[in-house]
Amino acid sequence: MLLDPRIIIMFGANVLLLYLTLLVNSALSNWLLYLVLLGPMVVLPAIFLRHRSYVLCTLLTGLWVDAALPTSFGLITLGFLAAGAFIFQIRFRFRAEHNYHPILLAHACNFFAIALITIASGVGNLLVSAFWIQVILTSLISHLTLLVVAPWFFNLQRTLFELCHLDTEPEDFPIL
Repeated sequence: MLLDPRIIIMFGANVLLLYLTLLVNSALSNWLLYLVLLGPMVVLPAIFLRHRSYVLCTLLTGLWVDAALPTSFGLITLGFLAAGAFIFQIRFRFRAEHNYHPILLAHACNFFAIALITIASGVGNLLVSAFWIQVILTSLISHLTLLVVAPWFFNLQRTLFELCHLDTEPEDFPIL
């Protein structure tokens, strides 16, 4: 098959996660608190899919996130493609049937996304101490929330695979 049908489920789950994150951010905006939960969106496509399928899923998700977030267009897409390519290259080292390694990868990708957004905010902001307090607070809240959200998100995707009678194992993994 040219493209994996699991792309639709992964992209739909990514859209749902972004929508829920934006709803929570809208509710938290009075307190100047924000969540960045972009890390889990990259992990399972890079681990589960073949190269062409994961690139398409990551590209669509990155474009969707770029359209929704107030960052320069293409920043998240390129960041997702870079993080996904890194995970794809070393995906044989991770156990994808459980949530432990995907959660660690989600935290690493989320940290990368926060760093990317911070650097892209401009050189002038990097010298302001209140900006760094906001970045540290956003990182802390995002990663604490990710401890709960990432297992739910990965289990949701696996459950949708089973409900749609799709393969729940990663492609091209060596048989041990």
